[in-house]
Parts: sequence; structure tokens; C-alpha cells
Amino acid sequence: MKPETDPNDRFGGEVPFALHELFYSRTDPRGVIRAGNEIFRRVSGYDWSELIGAPHKLVRHPDTPKGVFRLLWDAIQKGHPMGAYVKNRAKNGGWYWVFAVMLPFDGGYLSVRLKPSSALSGRMLKLYSEIAARERAEGLDPEQSVAILRNRAEADGYGSYTAFMAHALSLELAERDRQLRRPDDARTRMLGEMNEAMAELTKEQMGLLRSFEALQSVPNNMRIVASRLEPSGGPVSAISENYKASSVVISERLRQFVVGRDNLCAQMAWQVARALFLLGCSRILPEMNRGFREEEANAQIDLEGERRFLAQLEAKGIADARAAMQSATDFAAQMTQQSRDIRRQMLGLDTIRVLGRVECGRMRDASEGLSATIDQLDTFHDDIKSRLESIMRLSEGVEHSLMRYVRLEQAAA
Repeated sequence: MKPETDPNDRFGGEVPFALHELFYSRTDPRGVIRAGNEIFRRVSGYDWSELIGAPHKLVRHPDTPKGVFRLLWDAIQKGHPMGAYVKNRAKNGGWYWVFAVMLPFDGGYLSVRLKPSSALSGRMLKLYSEIAARERAEGLDPEQSVAILRNRAEADGYGSYTAFMAHALSLELAERDRQLRRPDDARTRMLGEMNEAMAELTKEQMGLLRSFEALQSVPNNMRIVASRLEPSGGPVSAISENYKASSVVISERLRQFVVGRDNLCAQMAWQVARALFLLGCSRILPEMNRGFREEEANAQIDLEGERRFLAQLEAKGIADARAAMQSATDFAAQMTQQSRDIRRQMLGLDTIRVLGRVECGRMRDASEGLSATIDQLDTFHDDIKSRLESIMRLSEGVEHSLMRYVRLEQAAA
């Protein structure tokens, strides 16, 4: 999909380049350009003498929000691959829209950029325009821009911006294949399926947390009702106390499961996103390497050296992706087991809930408030058990998909 022209663009028009073309650049740890390919030089409009030794921000367009670069640098400086839609500026003031895949390596960073063509790219260009306009008008700082971008990722069902960009990469690869009339790539299709499963898993995780937090108020309500229906220490009061004690144990288990930066769901989602990103890169790097064969020799770039470097990075990326997949598989298995354990503990709460229902029936006409409270428990219990079942199903699906992907990679090798 061709992104819409930005009505607020303050510079020249769009600089054209073909869908099959890939940009390449390599920088040192400070972001100073050390090498690139002819497509990068041609579209940027600079001579090699102007590019080599210059900071990569030479091609930075002010309509790309500052938060985008903050997210990129935060990831790659920690040694993690990252991607982003980026609006760059050419020497003549024109602009070009790319999806950049950035990989850290010992001694600097590499960026391979492709032409975005998915429906998501048009929406992101519009969002960038809105954020950049707010940066200029309201003085938003990079962290405020980051918050907007992360909110967008969460709104689309992704637990992290890394996961959102892994999703974007799979969309761009699939749409690029379609428009270039290439055969459907089974690995790319599986990347997309796993991304969708992870987004659904994140939604179930948050729904589970909301339901369980709402459930915490019910024992208190039950105790208040009991104080009106019976003397202190009566059966309803005892039921409410037992329920509260049991739910506290489950609540702590559930918080380890879904709350905090290092919760099990977040760790699995991050490892899956990292694996998917590296595996997506494993499709781009060989194509980039083949492109160097068609480059004409020039004094500034050691083309053969760059090809060897790309081949080494590709091999390392595949090994890192497999390690991340194994870690994600382990987390998926843990999530399945923990979901089973929590569901088993919920059966104990169900027993207490049934006792409450029995006591409610014994009180008959005087138990209207208690009946409504037990009805609340019924609703929350059903929702929690349903979400746990869904999390188990999705975790098992991700685990099986990861193992299937390994088999596909082995068959393709």
C-alpha cells in the first residue's frame, strides 16, 4: 500500500525507489556511517564522500518522531534487534519512507531498510505526522513520544513495542512477497500466525488480571452482608473468611504470572518477539547480500568484505533466533503448567462458592444480598476459568508453532 502524502510535509516530495530494492548501511557504535550500498547512496542523494564518516542522522527527517529513535537506540544499545518505520530526508529535501531493521554487532550497528507496502505502514505514517506536529507545537519530549507509540502497540494488542514491530515486519515481508509475485513463504506466514497468537495471549492475560482484581472485593462484600444476616462468627462469615484466605494465595500466584516487568507472560512474549524478529531478519540479510553482487566496485566500499560480514551476521542471527525460540518454548511450557495449577486452585474456590450458595438457599428470603454476591462470584469464576483455558490453548499453540518453525528452518538449510 502506498502511504498517503503527508499534507504537513514541509520539505520536498517523495523520492521514488522500487519495492524490490533494499537499503544497507553500517555504522560504528556512535552511529557514524562506515559502509552502505548504492541504493542508499542514490536515494539519499549524497555522494560517498558525504556519507562515509558522517553521522547517520544526516538523513534523519524531522517528521519522524523523536520517540522512534529513542526506542531504536534503547534496544540496540542493549544488544537487541529492533525495527521501525522511518521517514528519511534526502539531500534535496525530499523524503522516503522505509521500514528499517536494525541489528547490533560487535563494533557497531547494521540497518537494512525495505519499502513499506502493508496497510499498517499508511496508518503509521499518519500517526508519525500527528506525533511530530505535537512535538513541534507542544514541545513533547522523546519519552512522551515513546509513550504514545507504546500506547498504539498496546491498543493493537501487543505487550511491547518490540512485539508490535515484529508483527509489522511479518506484515511487510508478506505484502512485499505478494506484490513482487513471489511464492507464499511458509516461514513468513508462520511468523504472522505466531504474532497474532501472542497478541491474543496478551489480551487474555490483561482480561484475566482485571477479572481477578475485581474478584478481590467480593469476600469483603460477603462479610458485610453476613454482618446483617447473622451473629459474628456465623457460617456466612466463615465462608467469606475462607474464601478470602484462599483467594489471597491464588492472587499472589497470579501476580507472578501476569503482573510486573518480569512476569511469565511478558517474558515469553519478549522472547517470541525477539525470535520472530531475528527470523524475519534471516530472510532479509541473504537478499541484501545477493544485491551486493550487482554493485559496481567503488573506492569507498569493500563490497566483498561487506558480503562476508553479512553472511557472518546471518549465521549468528539464525543461531540467536533458535536460542530465543528455545527460551520462548520453555516459557510457553511454563505458562501452560502454571495455568493448569491456577485452574486447579480455582476448584478450591469453587467449593467455597458452592457452600455460599447452599447457605444462601438455607436463608431463603433473608439472603437477597448474599445471593447477588454469589452471582458475582459465579460470573468472575466463569470468566477466569475461560481465560485460563484460552491461555493454555494459546501457549500450547505457540509452543507447537515454534517447534514446527525449527523443523522448517532445518528443512530449508
